[in-house]
Amino acid sequence: MAHITMDTGSPALRMTTNIHVISPVDAGVPASSTLYLLHGAGDNASTWHRLTTIELYAAKYGCTVIMPEANRSYYTDMEYGLEYFRYVTQELPDLCGRLLRLNEDPGKTYVAGLSMGGYGALKCALTYPDRYAKAVSLSGVTDIQKRLRDPNMEAGMAKEMQAVFGPDLQVKPDQDLYALAAKRIDEGGPLPSVLCCCGTEDPFIGMNREFADYMRNTPFEFAYVEGPGAHDWLFWERHLKTAFDFLFNEKK
Repeated sequence: MAHITMDTGSPALRMTTNIHVISPVDAGVPASSTLYLLHGAGDNASTWHRLTTIELYAAKYGCTVIMPEANRSYYTDMEYGLEYFRYVTQELPDLCGRLLRLNEDPGKTYVAGLSMGGYGALKCALTYPDRYAKAVSLSGVTDIQKRLRDPNMEAGMAKEMQAVFGPDLQVKPDQDLYALAAKRIDEGGPLPSVLCCCGTEDPFIGMNREFADYMRNTPFEFAYVEGPGAHDWLFWERHLKTAFDFLFNEKK
C-alpha cells in the first residue's frame, strides 16, 4: 500500500491545502473503488491514517482512500470564510481523478466520515446522489440545527459556527440533511445507500436515533447500528469494519 501526502493549491480555498491518500496500486491491486473519508472537527487530513487501521481495509478491498483537509468548516461554503463544500465535492474529485487515475464510476464511489465529517459525508451524498453510491456517518451530526442550538456547545464554538452558518445560526435547506433527503425523494432520481452508526454513550445519540427513525420511513436504503461506545476513536475504529462491510456488501 502507498501512503501519499499531497500539498496542492486550491482555487476554491485560495490557499495551499493538504490531502492524504492511501492507494493499493503499488501492491499490484487494481483500484476498484474510491472512498472519500472526512475527518471531524479538531482533526485533520492525517488523523484517520494515524489513529485507525484504515490502510488494512483499503488493502483488503482494493480501495483508494482520499482524506482531505477541511479544518473546522463543517464541509460548508462558509458564510464568512472559504468554500469547503465546493472544494470537497467538485475540485477534490477532479484533481484526484486526474492525478491518481481513479475509477470514477459513481457506483464505486463512496463517502464517509465521523462527527463533523459524518455530517459532511451525508451532505455530500444527499446533495449529489449521482456521484456517490453509498455514504457512511460515524457519530455524525445528523441534525445541524439542533447542534447549533445546543446549550452545551463548547466555549468559543458558537463564534466559529457563526462564521460557517451566519450570525443568526440559521440553517439553509441545502445545509439541512432532512431537507436534502426530502428533496431527493421528491425529485425521484437515484438515492444513495446510507449507514449511520453511533455509540450509546455519545452525546449525539439522540439526534442519530431521530434521523434513523426518519430515514427508515423513506425510500432510501438505510441501515442504522448503535452499540456501546462514546464519541471517541475506540468506537470509530471498531466500526470501520461495520462501514466497510456495508460499503462492500459483506454479510455478517
